[in-house]
Amino acid sequence: MRTNAFVLLVDDNDELRDILAECLANDHYHVKALSRACDAEDALRDTRFDAAVFDVRLPDGNGLDLIKKARASNPDMGIIMITGFAEMDLAIDAVRLGADDFMKKPFNPDELQVRLQEVLNKRQVYRKYEELVSEKHSEQHSEAMIGHCPAMDKIRDTIKMLSSSDSTVLITGETGTGKEVVAKMIHYSGARAQYPFVSINCGAIPEELLESELFGHVKGAFTGAIKGRIGRFEVAHKGTIFLDEIGDMSPNLQVKILRVLQERCFEPVGSNDPVEVDVRVIAATHRDFETMVKRGEFREDLYYRLNVIPIHLPPLRERDDDVLQLARHFIQHHCQKNNIPALKMSKEVSHRFMTYAWPGNVRELQNVIERIVTFNSNGVINLDDLPEKMLSDIDRIDRDFSVNAGEDFPIDLKAMVDEYENSLILSALARANGNKSQAAELLSIKRTTLVEKMKKKALG
Repeated sequence: MRTNAFVLLVDDNDELRDILAECLANDHYHVKALSRACDAEDALRDTRFDAAVFDVRLPDGNGLDLIKKARASNPDMGIIMITGFAEMDLAIDAVRLGADDFMKKPFNPDELQVRLQEVLNKRQVYRKYEELVSEKHSEQHSEAMIGHCPAMDKIRDTIKMLSSSDSTVLITGETGTGKEVVAKMIHYSGARAQYPFVSINCGAIPEELLESELFGHVKGAFTGAIKGRIGRFEVAHKGTIFLDEIGDMSPNLQVKILRVLQERCFEPVGSNDPVEVDVRVIAATHRDFETMVKRGEFREDLYYRLNVIPIHLPPLRERDDDVLQLARHFIQHHCQKNNIPALKMSKEVSHRFMTYAWPGNVRELQNVIERIVTFNSNGVINLDDLPEKMLSDIDRIDRDFSVNAGEDFPIDLKAMVDEYENSLILSALARANGNKSQAAELLSIKRTTLVEKMKKKALG
């Protein structure tokens, strides 16, 4: 339970104010209870409160003005608005102005304790998020700027131009190419950088839950909805929402996303009251949208609404020398994280990094480097440090039959040559799916010679 939090309580009903103040004090809150707006304004100037509870109607003003002043003096403050049944429109306005929650009179003081704790927890999450953003801001930019192939230079130029724009962006590219990193760069280089960047993977959440995640829901909207919840769009107000893998979204939700883009409003699940939001939308997908539109799998009007500014991220295999630049960056990063000297790549490993297809793109490269750094103990990355799937047949042979002159001599030359030859024959047969003629061509020998060797070595 949050203890020692400072709470400003403003209500002109003396009896209710005293009851609430006593209840909160018993729950270890430091409470300053006031009845007038002017006194509350003085208190906001003198004290940095963790949370505030404002009544809408006050003798010398209203709680809406207090919300504006509270937000201006302390953006991290949690705010709850108290309202009467006939003032629900004012409560909705309060949320627009920055209130975190509102409560309708009459209510149980115990409910205020619960709601206040929820607001404080949410504000704590926001603060941690902002701290993390601040710590990682430079790192995110440096990672995204690594590499100077023509495609990445073009993306870099596009991001610079978008810093003065608020246009919707559609990022395409294979899984693992860094779409979210680019989305964050767009957000943090623009005018919305001080507001939230909210990310949601539309393909990772079941359809029946995704609508609530995006738009929120009211209490009782569905089985298990014991309290209301705001959605990601509302959390992202004034900031950016990143809709990752939007191509996996159902047609029903596509319609609702289209409305948000057109009208900048939506209804939470179970509510008929529209919520207006000011958000920048960045979407991403690994799918071919034009093909999906032709097949009727994705709405054409939504596609054109999203595809205002298209950015395509190339796969890592098409980024030339960027692979080694990224590898060195990740090596340095993970070595620093593990407090060890930076590892060096052998020539064989550098060549394998350049020739490997990287089906998992930048994400796969980073994971490979992290695994290598974790288990490497000799300061140099060699072929035997790489995952088996990254090695070619020749790599495996070089790894398995390499000789260290300082440690491995004397050796049985004949036995080693025989084993080396056996490995080459078996690798060629595997590559040729057992076809001896094709395997002989791969080995540059006659078929009869291959058959004779296989018979002599008992390989077939």
